[in-house]
Amino acid sequence: MRLWWQLATRNWRTKPGRTALTGAAVALGVGVVVWVTCCYESVRQGVTRVVLEWVGSAHVIVEPVEGVWAVFSQGLEAEIAALPGVAHTTIRTREYVDARPAPKTPPALGSEPSRSRPYERIEVSGVLPEKETVFRTYRMAAGRFLNSDDVDALLIEKLLAEEFGAGVGDRIVLRSLRDLEHTKTFTIVGIVDRRRASVNQAPMTWARLEDVQALSGLPGRIKGIDVMLADAGVPSIRAAAERIRALIDRHNARPRKDDHESESLNVKTTETQHKKLGAAQGLLQFIMLLLSCVVLLTAFFIILASMSMGVTERIAELGLLRCVGVTRGQVAGLVFLSTLPLGLAGTIVGVPLGVLLQWITIESARDYLGDLVINRWGVALAVAGGLGTTLLGAAVPAASAMAISPVEAARASGGHRFLPGVWLLALVGAILLGGHEYVQRAISRSVEGSFGTVAVGSLLLLYGGCALIAPAVVVLLGRPAVRVAGGVLRLRPQLLGDEIDKAPYRSAAICCGLAVGLSLIVGLIVWGQSVKEGWQFPREFPDAMLYSYAPIPLEEVRALRDTPGITDFTVCDDFGFSLSKPSKLSIFRSLSMLEQSSRFLAIEPEEGLRAVKLAFLEGDERDATEKLKAGGHVLITREFSQARDKHLGDTLEIWVGDKQATFTIAGVVGSPGLDIAVSFFNATEYFQFYAVGAIFGTLDDAERLFGRRYGKLMLFNFPKAATPGADKDGAVLGSTDGSAGSAARLTPAQPGERQTFSLGPGPIPETGPQEAIVNRMLKRLGFPPKAFVTARELKTQIDENINRVTLLLSAIPAVGLLIAALGVANLMAANVASRTRQIAVLRAIGVTRRQMARIVIGEAVVLGLIGSVIGVALGMLLARASNVMTTALSGFEPVFAIHWTFVAAGAGLATLLCVMAALAPAGRASRTRIVAALAEG
Repeated sequence: MRLWWQLATRNWRTKPGRTALTGAAVALGVGVVVWVTCCYESVRQGVTRVVLEWVGSAHVIVEPVEGVWAVFSQGLEAEIAALPGVAHTTIRTREYVDARPAPKTPPALGSEPSRSRPYERIEVSGVLPEKETVFRTYRMAAGRFLNSDDVDALLIEKLLAEEFGAGVGDRIVLRSLRDLEHTKTFTIVGIVDRRRASVNQAPMTWARLEDVQALSGLPGRIKGIDVMLADAGVPSIRAAAERIRALIDRHNARPRKDDHESESLNVKTTETQHKKLGAAQGLLQFIMLLLSCVVLLTAFFIILASMSMGVTERIAELGLLRCVGVTRGQVAGLVFLSTLPLGLAGTIVGVPLGVLLQWITIESARDYLGDLVINRWGVALAVAGGLGTTLLGAAVPAASAMAISPVEAARASGGHRFLPGVWLLALVGAILLGGHEYVQRAISRSVEGSFGTVAVGSLLLLYGGCALIAPAVVVLLGRPAVRVAGGVLRLRPQLLGDEIDKAPYRSAAICCGLAVGLSLIVGLIVWGQSVKEGWQFPREFPDAMLYSYAPIPLEEVRALRDTPGITDFTVCDDFGFSLSKPSKLSIFRSLSMLEQSSRFLAIEPEEGLRAVKLAFLEGDERDATEKLKAGGHVLITREFSQARDKHLGDTLEIWVGDKQATFTIAGVVGSPGLDIAVSFFNATEYFQFYAVGAIFGTLDDAERLFGRRYGKLMLFNFPKAATPGADKDGAVLGSTDGSAGSAARLTPAQPGERQTFSLGPGPIPETGPQEAIVNRMLKRLGFPPKAFVTARELKTQIDENINRVTLLLSAIPAVGLLIAALGVANLMAANVASRTRQIAVLRAIGVTRRQMARIVIGEAVVLGLIGSVIGVALGMLLARASNVMTTALSGFEPVFAIHWTFVAAGAGLATLLCVMAALAPAGRASRTRIVAALAEG
């Protein structure tokens, strides 16, 4: 056994650098899988904790249908608590308020008071301390939780405490948005270590329910009841929810002293929320594992190339062993014995490396990534992947070693016998790509349960086909790439083609390693650009959008048309509808509310279509406008048309509550941006998902058919006509006192001047001229809960979100490129070692050290160019497949668009890594000792 071990590990001692690079490739691959899966687990547990902090341990939740903008009587809690099966109940409220730190010390006598810090918009939750801890867990960073006998006591989240520079015992001034003159000072008794659920979520504080009700001027009114059951089984939860719905129906049927209106309450179970959370986490896990497994695929190609080099270099040695009686199986065993320890060592190093990367990542963004958590399943996957990758990477070289005959090894003859195999593999690869194309066409027809299997199969066919075609691509593009590299480096092409001519399979493996990582980067870039192009706003869109979460009487909204400083004003209503008739049974009526994610946008036909230029895919604007004015017609979006198979002239039957109406489709339009805006506003504030796609009707039809005469979305422009007295950009800062001067052109707000969204009731806190105009409009409406944003800011925010996700996901395949660079370094080092005599001859006949270094670098450039071509082509196919999958999942159809700058940058990065990887081997080649090398030969 000792002799076999010495034979197997001979290359380790003679080629330590190459051996270390092979082990490093495995270690990086394993480390990335551990890094990604453990970071995912940290995020998953953190998000789950945030959701549990938000939802709590309640099994049933009672809230107004209008969400956070409505309240109801807290007297309902006692009736729910008396129902059978109810173990615990609690009530809560939640209000937007303005906050700022109170002065820590009063000013000295006779001195001027210090300038107060401006107010900041936050949320304060009112809770019952004696019941709250039964439902939710609060991690205290300092201080204590609230007590039932506290007066004006406050809990504050850690991030806000750090921003205010406040600690336990300090005071915070809260100002009601319902009455800006009403302020109250609270004392901080505890600091909560809590993550925010989204970037747009306001900072959080907590106080006793009675204190928050007094601050907001809503005594006895709450925004939610949480119910915990004695039996947490699904049948028990559903039965309890039905009993609560029946109780609410009876409660609403009883006349009340103050009015006879019913309180519209929504009874929901947390079962659905946890299922949605699980589905979202499962999708994220699938994407992250796919990316990390692709990194292992890169390591596989590098191991394959490295082991193939080892077998090629030892042909004579292996042939001699065959001559003295070593069997084919023993030769293959030698290859595996020389490879498996490297894979094992790389795996052992890779696991702690991945944990170290996770620690670095979490320390850089602990507030968002949570705590350090080890994902045991992810570690097991990494270990299995590392060892499996090593075995597969050694299998092909082992098969090559088994095929060595003693006679051929003794002759060590060369030739081009690889060509028939190259074309045969290319044919098989073309068949696999054809299968990928067929599967792509079948994805849209796949049933929901089989979509994941079909999608994974499609990607396997894509990458497998490209890997088999790669040797043919190397043969076809090798010579053109050699000429390009020779021209750039001023070298004769004949000096650069040795690796391409003699080892196309090995070169193809290195190129595939590069292509895998680059393809993911290109695919993500193109897919992100395609998504942005798919929902792109119309070329003509209003300057600003003001959305009210509370419906406002239409007359009051239309009265804003004469507000000084705005032009082209139009108003829309926004409400949900269902495509099926709601059931009269409470349980089925609650299920039908799931369809309320479909939105009906009621517009003023002429003003609305003039404000937003729609792209008509079916029909035309003039005809559609006349049909809308006549009534009984709607416009639908492309996504709605595809999802429901509805087209121009078809009829559409909808229900709004118990009222039914039938419309004729007057046109199909491209994504107009209005539906995106409304969906984004709602998703931001309520943490709900609104389906992309909507239907557009008229305000007259909304009143005539559904009894709605409200306005929620206001679109308008700021005047752009330059006037005397303008600044250097032609802008005039008009007065903000409501005079005519404010109608002059206003200076556009620069990015970063104000937050992207201004949410909640009350005025916009910024003080620019545009904000002053909008605040006058809000004051006339009574400062309703709202979202205000300009079209440019809205599109920029969504674009930035897409770019942020693309950049984050691109970090993983970027590590794959680094692993591929190790393979290039390995290959160049092997080439220099195997061509020592050739290099010495070139040096002897006058080739300079710099020219020799350029030859080695040129070979790396050739591999980088071919790998970049394969990677870009594969990335385009991957982006196309991603677009198809996106359409199949959501009905939204991205428009295939290529961001050539970023694609070129990715290809340039891959080639640059190849050049950097070749620097050390190039230096070694340039320092070759001529006499010693010729003497050894």
